[in-house]
Amino acid sequence: MKILVTGATGFLGRSLMRQRHTAELVGCSRSPCELFGPSYVQVDLTDGEALSNAFASLDPDWVVHTAALTDVDRCENDPSENRRLNLEMVAKVVEVCASQGIRLVHVSTDYVFDGGNGPYGEVDPPNPLSCYGRTKLDSEQLVLNSTVPAIVLRTLWLYGYIPHTRPNLVTWPLTALQEGKELKIVDDQRGNPTLVDDLALAILELCSQDYRGLIHMGGGTILTRYEMVLQLARRFGLSKDLVQPISTEELDQKASRPLQSGLKTERLTAALGRAPLGFEDGITRMAELDDFKRAFPNLRVK
Repeated sequence: MKILVTGATGFLGRSLMRQRHTAELVGCSRSPCELFGPSYVQVDLTDGEALSNAFASLDPDWVVHTAALTDVDRCENDPSENRRLNLEMVAKVVEVCASQGIRLVHVSTDYVFDGGNGPYGEVDPPNPLSCYGRTKLDSEQLVLNSTVPAIVLRTLWLYGYIPHTRPNLVTWPLTALQEGKELKIVDDQRGNPTLVDDLALAILELCSQDYRGLIHMGGGTILTRYEMVLQLARRFGLSKDLVQPISTEELDQKASRPLQSGLKTERLTAALGRAPLGFEDGITRMAELDDFKRAFPNLRVK
């Protein structure tokens, strides 16, 4: 099974690429699993001809499309760039996959919901609040209405440690707390944080099963962002007094956020035969990584 990862230098993309040596864990030992990313090919994903040539040269069984513009405030400020990267690029990928008989995993988001009554299941009606959320919903429908055999996987609140990626909602607070800096964290946004490596492994499992359709992947623990950072401080023996609550309204951000969000994962658990990792287990798994230990040599889980 050959898998091409778009956005392979990003957070999820890099996590997927480092799963290449654990393919036997997802049943790929019967059909050897190879993952390809930008180290093999550089291509403009908005250029249909270049995309077609690149896909044809690699001849993948699956494309896992992780490339996207995920800065929701930037999407709100620049709707044309948001549409170009979060919808038109998806259309090009779908077109090439359809013409070459390639299966597709399209990664989406909980921002397709309004956050009024989460957590949400796959059958709950979307109602996005932001330009980003509306465009991601349009991209989902484009994929699901195409002839491409596809998985649309919604996820949220990714965390973990991957070298050479930007800080995320766990590594940023850990760095700040280690340096004795006070943090203001929103206490009215609720969701289920997702360990990026757990998500990457789930994607490979779904590909191995030849899964089809819409599915949710979120962590096993629902909590607020404020509660999440308090747990981080406690688990790593850092000062909780440095963590102060703030409301989303006080941040005065350009794009609206879904507040009471979260994704239900019963469909995923049934498909994989296991539940996603909860936040405490995810932190423990992250802290066991050699890369994490090198980056945070003074931190140990208590």
